[in-house]
Amino acid sequence: MENRNRFLLCFSVGILLLLLNLANAENRTEPRRNVNLSPFEKWRSAYFCMQNMTNSCTGKDILTLSGWLSVVDSEIRDYCDKGCHAQTLVVMQCIQDVHRHFKFETGAPLAFVKDTIVNACSNYKGFNTTYKADPNSASSLYATFYMPLLSTLITMALIATFT
Repeated sequence: MENRNRFLLCFSVGILLLLLNLANAENRTEPRRNVNLSPFEKWRSAYFCMQNMTNSCTGKDILTLSGWLSVVDSEIRDYCDKGCHAQTLVVMQCIQDVHRHFKFETGAPLAFVKDTIVNACSNYKGFNTTYKADPNSASSLYATFYMPLLSTLITMALIATFT
């Protein structure tokens, strides 16, 4: 009986060690390998994509969560030809892969910032990724939170009144 208990204990410890060994932490150097099921995980993976910049971009030319980049006409050739443009596009592709509907803190979609940079480098014109959402668009109408909340409260009041 004692041998059987010892065997079960050793077997349990072995299974536990195997399970702990197979536990996979998030990958910070290659965020595309992370399982991005929740919005929080998608945001973290997008953040890790931005942390994997090389030395080709410096200071204000580094893409951050704000999404704001500004390159003047006198600096555009250096930005486009010395690797910062290519590295920024690689980072944006990584973000696109891990979070399809990513928006920067300014509300700018990833496609807007990418198109602005690509157009600027194809024409060698300075650019600024300042983004203003169209206040008349349907997305701004449905993006407000108070409409669903208000309709829920009215429905609950009607149910309480007539029951």
